[in-house]
Amino acid sequence: MSNDPFARSEFWYNDGSIILVVDNTGFRVHKSILSQHSDVFADLFTIPQPVEKGESMEGCAVVRLQDNLEDFVEVMKAIYHPLYFDNLDSDAGLRTLLEFISGILSISTKYNLGFIRDKCISILRDKFPTTLAGCDALVSSGYQYSATTVVRAIPLARENNVPEILPWAFYISINIDTDALLQDPVLSWRDKALCLAGKAQLWERQKEDTHRFLFEFARGPDCRIGCNIRPQLTWKHMEELRKRPHPLHEYDDWSSLGVCQACLQRVQIEHEKGREKVWNDLPKIFRLANSWQELHAEQNR
Repeated sequence: MSNDPFARSEFWYNDGSIILVVDNTGFRVHKSILSQHSDVFADLFTIPQPVEKGESMEGCAVVRLQDNLEDFVEVMKAIYHPLYFDNLDSDAGLRTLLEFISGILSISTKYNLGFIRDKCISILRDKFPTTLAGCDALVSSGYQYSATTVVRAIPLARENNVPEILPWAFYISINIDTDALLQDPVLSWRDKALCLAGKAQLWERQKEDTHRFLFEFARGPDCRIGCNIRPQLTWKHMEELRKRPHPLHEYDDWSSLGVCQACLQRVQIEHEKGREKVWNDLPKIFRLANSWQELHAEQNR
């Protein structure tokens, strides 16, 4: 029977130079490797540690950390197995993706494991775009979101300083029915309020900026045939949009408008400019920042 004061993890290397203990489980690993990945660990290992009873073992200093054991194991796998992220299928659902990276992101953020944290953020950006082009590509791919899963990304981003994914996460979350949103156990009340307020703004922006031609058509000065179409939306359709506004939707049923080429070109330009405007304003709409650039700066502080 082992007389070790704690269990040995799978990451117990005989040539390891430091023993980290998490939840009474030991990791005998290498200072040099951890220091290459993390300036926090590098600083920790350079601070002289008092040698007292129970703080050394097999010639290695013992450092006790207050972390979640499962999360810490996942980070060690990411450090010692360079292809570990390949275990996440490229077509994994959002729930699987969030479960895979949540713990790794949390620990890598805490200890400033830059490469690993950046990898987690890259995976998130694939599903939470930070550009309109990325948004259009994701929508075109047919990727399906579960709004009740998307909301889990919001506290994850807030806790780990990844604000760039928040605008799209909030945008998707507006599809949750109001009652379900208010009862959601994951979101804070502040974020629930931001989601509801953002939904109301997006509905107005869809009517005014991106799809105005469907609600109120005005022919342009270059029109030579007097185009004058009736509103394209029924009351029922408008009510559905009010409940689930989608101003970033890329309209493509242009032939149904039945207008001249001059009017068509005008509304297409206005539509695209409106979508760009709404996208640029998303951080402001959800009161996250004044711009995407500000979010990026905050994330990289």
